[in-house]
Amino acid sequence: MEPKNNVSAGYRVTLIGAFINVALAVIKFVVGTAGNSAAMVADAIHSLSDLATDVVVYLSLKISSREPDADHPYGHGRAETIGASFVGIAILFVGMGISWEIMTRVLGGRLMTPMPIALSGAALSIAVKETIYRYTLRVGKELRSESIIANAWHHRTDAVSSVAVLIGISGTLFGYPLMDPLAAVVVGFMIAHAGGKIAWGAVQNLMDTGVSPEELNEIRGIIKNTPGVIYFHELKTRRLGKDALVDLHIQVPPRISISEAHNISETVRHNLISSIEQVSDALVHIDAEDDRVGRLYKVDRRQVEEIVKKAVDAIPGIETEGEIILHYFCHEVCVDITIKMDGGLTEPKASETVRELKKKLLDNHLVTEVRIRQNLGRWVKPEDESMKGDQHEVPN
Repeated sequence: MEPKNNVSAGYRVTLIGAFINVALAVIKFVVGTAGNSAAMVADAIHSLSDLATDVVVYLSLKISSREPDADHPYGHGRAETIGASFVGIAILFVGMGISWEIMTRVLGGRLMTPMPIALSGAALSIAVKETIYRYTLRVGKELRSESIIANAWHHRTDAVSSVAVLIGISGTLFGYPLMDPLAAVVVGFMIAHAGGKIAWGAVQNLMDTGVSPEELNEIRGIIKNTPGVIYFHELKTRRLGKDALVDLHIQVPPRISISEAHNISETVRHNLISSIEQVSDALVHIDAEDDRVGRLYKVDRRQVEEIVKKAVDAIPGIETEGEIILHYFCHEVCVDITIKMDGGLTEPKASETVRELKKKLLDNHLVTEVRIRQNLGRWVKPEDESMKGDQHEVPN
């Protein structure tokens, strides 16, 4: 299962985000400490947590891009989902920790009065974080990477939390001393909420959540419009990192060859993979009839071959040629055979012989339908010489 996209852009955006997070964390911590702003210091911690998640995202990208191997035949796409879950859980605990620390400080009467310099740090963080959020989200969607998209939203929470910090510092400077710590608590809850949402989405994918209703309708349309598909059922989808896997049953005409039925199933598979970017593979099961309630024909091919052998041996001058073909349909077993005959038989005698063989086969309860073919040109001496070389099928 080949990756559909080059992940180098993912590495690049993650490394850029990491450098920005380091710089912002340092700037906001210095400005927050110098400006006596608890909200700004909390925001610096948030930027530092972004750096930790950048590392997780980078590692998950490295692992998920590996080729399938003996231990992971479906590839390493789950690493993306696991990485996204770690990012979400990390964001959740950072947010809870910030809120708890600030509430403890407020209840202990340890309030600080922020200085105007703290506003510059908040404004810078808003501008930079919103820019890196948009860039990261665009790359994540292009690569369909769960972990990169999760990291993008982590950048967005940092930008939004900086807005809350800006409001809190401004409120304190205008004479409302609780505004700064209150903003810090709000920041913490916002961060925790975003982290919980990301982690929950990743957990859902680990539980093999299917594709969206819109994507499912698109899949149905492609299957339905594939020539040779009479009906389809048991359609199932599941996420594997950025990709989606599809399993389904298709019903094809019951009397076509195995190779034609297989080609129809491969056409369905090809159409799904080539038309829908998320679909990386499809497992298509072939049915000759609607078997949704389950249908198993408890007939052993060796039993049928023995029945045919006994019937043919009982009639002088004939023998089977080629493979015995069995058709299973509507609770019936059809035996389809080709026979060779003594070259001295006339066509009427050959037809009588075939009818006798058919009756012997139908006398057995396992066989419900018989189709017999004979080569008149090679094995039968017809009265009309123009029939030589033709194949003749005796009607049922």
